[in-house]
Amino acid sequence: MKRTAWIPIVATLVMCHAALAQDMRWSELANAPFPGGYPTEAARKELLDEFYFQRAVQVYLGALPAVNMLAIRDGSEAKWGSGYNILPVWKERMDARAIIPTPNGDVVYAQSYLDLKKDGPLVVVAPPGLIGMFTDFWQRALTDVGVGGPDKGQGGLYLLLPPDYDGPVPGGYHTFRSPTYNVFLFWRALLTKGSNGPETAQAVKTIEATLVYPLRAGTPSEWKKMKFPDASGVAVNMMYPRDATFYDMLARFIDYEPSASADPYLRGMMASIGIVKGQPFKPDAHLRAILDKAARVAPKMAEAVNLSDGAIPQRNYYGGNVKRQWQNGYAGADDKFFSNSYFNVDVQSTFFLLAYSSAPYMNVNVPGVGARYPTTFRDADGNYLVGDQTYRLHLPANVPAALFWSLTLYSPVDGTMVNNGQPFPSINSIGNVARNEDGSYDLYFGPRLPDGAPESNWIRTNPGQGYAASLRLYGALMPFYDQTWIPDDVVKLK
Repeated sequence: MKRTAWIPIVATLVMCHAALAQDMRWSELANAPFPGGYPTEAARKELLDEFYFQRAVQVYLGALPAVNMLAIRDGSEAKWGSGYNILPVWKERMDARAIIPTPNGDVVYAQSYLDLKKDGPLVVVAPPGLIGMFTDFWQRALTDVGVGGPDKGQGGLYLLLPPDYDGPVPGGYHTFRSPTYNVFLFWRALLTKGSNGPETAQAVKTIEATLVYPLRAGTPSEWKKMKFPDASGVAVNMMYPRDATFYDMLARFIDYEPSASADPYLRGMMASIGIVKGQPFKPDAHLRAILDKAARVAPKMAEAVNLSDGAIPQRNYYGGNVKRQWQNGYAGADDKFFSNSYFNVDVQSTFFLLAYSSAPYMNVNVPGVGARYPTTFRDADGNYLVGDQTYRLHLPANVPAALFWSLTLYSPVDGTMVNNGQPFPSINSIGNVARNEDGSYDLYFGPRLPDGAPESNWIRTNPGQGYAASLRLYGALMPFYDQTWIPDDVVKLK
């Protein structure tokens, strides 16, 4: 028998051994000795450790939106400073040097982090032409800004109030009260089509017309001068931790924010592991070891859920006679992750495992206005996409995107861009992508440019690294919603 023939046999034996060990573990806990109705000391300690571990896992998954946001803020402010007047702009687009979940390299990004406890109510002058949002630090949208917001893309004055503000509220603003003192300002501006590909100058000019100042300031001379540092090409880590420091970040956040900003059930789960507002978070060495293990297991659980058929209802976009491998990140939930009669905790955790920011524009069913983000981890045969293989994706003619479409490759582990040596691991309709005679497109992913394929339509992949392919449709049109236009599955080439 060839040596390689043993591989599936060994893999099966390993899985069987793991399943048996897990079953034994559950059996031990279920059959823990309770003589006379009381646990033995060994049983008590074992059950208590399991209790803390399970609590910590669920706290991790439930608090992931907040710590995801905190890590983005902390990473940014460590590079470019803090303050309402600091608005880093990726003036030449965001690339793989920004370690952040599912960044979009096909628009110009600008991100700022406002502190309404420190500065009080803030006025934001939003320029025309944005696709933006304000969210609280649980990543719940306060409002869309720009195309999907109350200013309808014409620009406007926004007033952000802290949760405990009881002063007068002047008119003339789009006014929103945040449940958290911390507020995320997130601007996106569209690229323009140039002779040599997408151009960023107009998008940057649009963003740099932003103005932020405190409501209490009397005159412009009292406002801090706006700063727009160029974040492009800068190596910056804005990724949430997968160790016990996750809980340290969460504890500081809970202590800073109003209690009411967090779900009371989740606050109770946090209290089980020692995170309580107004109390120091000081886990001993034993508990800290449990927290560290939970922080390594929890995101892997979320990824397992994300990749398991049937684990989340309505995960697939397409069904019936046109089944596809493409998935819907919201899976039947709204932008705040409510699915009819319940809060969909699984959709929330799998979403923020790989992404950040959620707002109505990203999930509104309004043709020509909203955006859609079908994503696939698998090829047409149901196998995971891997960097060693070469694939083709066929997009039928008339891609239903009023603004633009793009295709980007991301890590399935944390949503970071695939760092492949190309300027951006993406292809977009604003660039010089080659189109077939019938108006369709053939895009290619693989470690080498396939014979006969145009380089403009190819994304390099890294052998040994899996990835997800995410198709963005900005201004998604009716043929996408009624499924008269469907992207083909990714096909492995021979």
